[in-house]
Amino acid sequence: MNLPWGHSIEFYERVERLNLHGLHFQHVELCQRRSWMHLHRISFAQWHPLVQKGVSMHSTSHVRDISTQGLQGLNPDRLDWKNRLVYEHKVTAGAPNAVELQTSFYATLLSIASEKIWGCAVHVYSTRKTRRFILDENILERLWRASEELENISALNKVPEAFKIPLCKKCSLLEFCGFD
Repeated sequence: MNLPWGHSIEFYERVERLNLHGLHFQHVELCQRRSWMHLHRISFAQWHPLVQKGVSMHSTSHVRDISTQGLQGLNPDRLDWKNRLVYEHKVTAGAPNAVELQTSFYATLLSIASEKIWGCAVHVYSTRKTRRFILDENILERLWRASEELENISALNKVPEAFKIPLCKKCSLLEFCGFD
């Protein structure tokens, strides 16, 4: 069954033109400033304790799937090729909408490329629970709008205004933004 989405070609072309990947879709759901920084390859994540914890948990809990290495924008944590299921692994269940968008991005690109619909799963280490969901019209529309927003943000010549949100206190950009 093909992905019944009229934006498939335009979406893929935008992703390729802007060199987007899953974290772009996670970031745009969270914060425009964070998104702009990521689009411009500015990151402090490697020094942030929560990111280091996540990297450590990933490396000891499962082997990262390298079967998509080199494919445009695809870097999911794990793929179940037989059941066409994309897995993302997270330390906590925070920012579920952002993680859903990231995972849906991977599933959408695989669905477009394979002409078969892929499903999504988010596994949370802290709860040991996995939440599965499917690509539906709502998620596809959110991906489309997010890709438009990413295109607009990428065209900005300066860092956009940031607003303090609950995520700020755990963000790797906290010191840059000054919301402490």
